[in-house]
Amino acid sequence: MSWPYRFVDLSKEEVQIRRQTLDRYGSYAQYSALTPIIIALLFRLGAYLSQRWQSGGSYAAVPGSPELKTRRHTWSHSWDATIKKWKWWLADDVYFMGQHWGQKDQWVFGLAWAAWLLVLSVLETGDDYLHLTKRFGIIAVSQIPFQYLLALKSFSPIAKAFRTSHEELNKWHRVLSRVTLSLLVLHAVFYLNFFVAKGIVQKRLFAPVVFAGVVAFATMNMMTSTAASTVRRYSYRVFFITHLIGAFAIPVLVFFHAKSARLFMVKAIIVFLIDLTVRRLRTIQALSKVETIPGTNLIKISASIPQHKVNAFHTRPGSHIYLSVPAAARPGAGPTSPDAMLFEFLFNPFTVASVDEDNGSLTLVARQLDGPLTRHLGRFANAGTGIEDGKVPLCIEGPYGAASLHFDKLTGSSVDRFLLVAGGVGATFTVPIYHAILQDNPSAKVELVWSVHGASDATWATAADKSVSKSVLDDPNVRVFLTGEALNSDSTGPMAGLPSETNAEGEMEMSSLQRDRRRNRLTSESSRKRPDLRKIVDDFFRQGAEERVAVLVCGPAEMGREVREHVGAWVMKGRDVVWHNEAFGW
Repeated sequence: MSWPYRFVDLSKEEVQIRRQTLDRYGSYAQYSALTPIIIALLFRLGAYLSQRWQSGGSYAAVPGSPELKTRRHTWSHSWDATIKKWKWWLADDVYFMGQHWGQKDQWVFGLAWAAWLLVLSVLETGDDYLHLTKRFGIIAVSQIPFQYLLALKSFSPIAKAFRTSHEELNKWHRVLSRVTLSLLVLHAVFYLNFFVAKGIVQKRLFAPVVFAGVVAFATMNMMTSTAASTVRRYSYRVFFITHLIGAFAIPVLVFFHAKSARLFMVKAIIVFLIDLTVRRLRTIQALSKVETIPGTNLIKISASIPQHKVNAFHTRPGSHIYLSVPAAARPGAGPTSPDAMLFEFLFNPFTVASVDEDNGSLTLVARQLDGPLTRHLGRFANAGTGIEDGKVPLCIEGPYGAASLHFDKLTGSSVDRFLLVAGGVGATFTVPIYHAILQDNPSAKVELVWSVHGASDATWATAADKSVSKSVLDDPNVRVFLTGEALNSDSTGPMAGLPSETNAEGEMEMSSLQRDRRRNRLTSESSRKRPDLRKIVDDFFRQGAEERVAVLVCGPAEMGREVREHVGAWVMKGRDVVWHNEAFGW
């Protein structure tokens, strides 16, 4: 089959018809992006009506009751279990040559959406090569406003429609970005081929209108390249600054590049500016006490916040904030110095470890790493000084978090048992949720497993929440394990404070912790080796075959993958599981 497209000469009337067709299909592409939102809203309505109907004719069966066992053999339960298995499979990670390539649902729905946009790109193009070339461009730019919508943090109508948080939507932002860029690659390659065939490369490529498109295309490629995990791990600032500049530049460049794309670009820049404005209004400046946690490389930040913010954080345990340093607390000779200007682009996420309603403060616990923000905070903590009365002004934006957004569902009657797994400072996510679950329902079946490097790394949790009567380390349903990776002889340093069982090579037996009140210190119990996550998960699920369980994880990526693998085996057996893995990848 020969190539169907050719260069054709059109009359003015035919050019006008082509223009109208291009605009029409651009609108089709943009409005069709509303379809998932409409489906989500209809699904929510259907689920609500179904719940109302079922609540009127049945009761919530007790786990293990004959009624519940009978329901398991009905066709509706079987269908429901199959859907849940498919949902779990779609959320699995994809690895290729040792690299993470997103989740399966991103590939399935991303390829489906790309196929749909390709169909819209070729319909009614006839044999007109330039029509096809222009169609790739108009279909691509029609998706840019939705890219901006999916990237919103504080003001996201899509997040409200799907009842989720910006972290969950961000992966679809990345998918749509790749689909859009692929169409733009076709647009650019086809146009370049046209210029070469006509012998007008130099004349057209550097014409102002065309060159604006070339720069916009290069900018989008730069944004996609810096979004790679290797670049983000090397320097998150490069990724962030490139995206910030590109988000401003692309709509302006495309606006001058193509008159037909102007409406799309105006929508995109309006969305972007609204988000910046709302985030600025939601950001508060809080005087904060910054101090080190002895024997660790952890920093404890106690920030005084307004009462309305205290209430917002208190109702959303497990939430996180974005922390930035205002001009008054920045290093450098002045606000325009390079050292100070660097902090204009630093907004680090931190999980809220606790909220104190009595004194109107929230507590953050962060590990000092090589980044400029935690390093700068570490200087204040180590010096024991501040800007005002020994305190440091810090900017706090939040609360955010998908898990905290649905906390009311977790504590409802739909979940019978909870397993919380944390690694290191990931306990700043799980400990508040643990306390909140028990505060809402003291008889709740909840277990917390926490793996830390050393004993000192767990001390912050002893007084994290003053609203509870006892320390989390005194709770028999909490198991804290020491992974001990340093010698205990050092009185300072990131891994100081390990028990005396540590050997000369820095190795030690895995230990559960308990509070020894006679010596008022943490001591080790006779638990050996690294926590057996498979055994922990299996024992947890065996406790109630009919129970609906929730598993929440916050820790290293390897921990999240391992726990998910073990939980997945039970999902495939038909268990009903609420799953959440808290991670900051973007």
